[in-house]
Amino acid sequence: MARTVHTRPKHLRAARRVRSPRAPRGEGDLSGERAVARALKAAGIVLDRAPKGLDAEREAPIPRIRVGRPRRGFRHAVRRSEIAAALRFFGETSIYGIREIVLASCADPDDPLRLGTLLVPGRILIYPVPRSPWRLRGSLAPDAVRRLERAGAVVERHGGGLQTTVEWPGDTLRDFVLLDVLMHEVGHHLIQQYKGKRGVRVARTRDHEAFADRFAESCRAAYEAARAREP
Repeated sequence: MARTVHTRPKHLRAARRVRSPRAPRGEGDLSGERAVARALKAAGIVLDRAPKGLDAEREAPIPRIRVGRPRRGFRHAVRRSEIAAALRFFGETSIYGIREIVLASCADPDDPLRLGTLLVPGRILIYPVPRSPWRLRGSLAPDAVRRLERAGAVVERHGGGLQTTVEWPGDTLRDFVLLDVLMHEVGHHLIQQYKGKRGVRVARTRDHEAFADRFAESCRAAYEAARAREP
């Protein structure tokens, strides 16, 4: 049975819609061209190569990236160009449906340690971070410590757990924000995007977080594998 436009795999649908967001859904469908190619082949005429859509070589546009000025003592851990490069690296499936990414001016007033959030539909906020080393009151939860150390941070407790310092050597903080914060929020977005673009959460918080965690982990693994192959 022929596949309809609405049942195309996500990566094909995303690539088409990202490149031509306002085009009719059937535009660029190659089924007609392939039917002609089969008819020509049956008549003994073979094309040199398979036909391509008009936008096959066009670079996919990225969502709008807006940068706010962080308040004193804070900074943005990533630049606009680094966000754009990460989105291009992970492809159209991750870009599709994202309307805007904002490097916000202020941290989350309800949770200063929260580094990103998704505002449905399709708007991602990345909050500024304190300058390294971070000096935090109290102790971090074991899961949070493992997550930070896995990303390359050096976490130390002081005063019997009354204070915690988090130091980010080299580019580890940049990579953490790109891979564990931005792509985590993209993971939340993907659930919403492929469930009808609803303006409310379409899954339980626990399931939302589990999927976003798995997605971010897969992105980090792909990124580190690609970097390991670099000469």
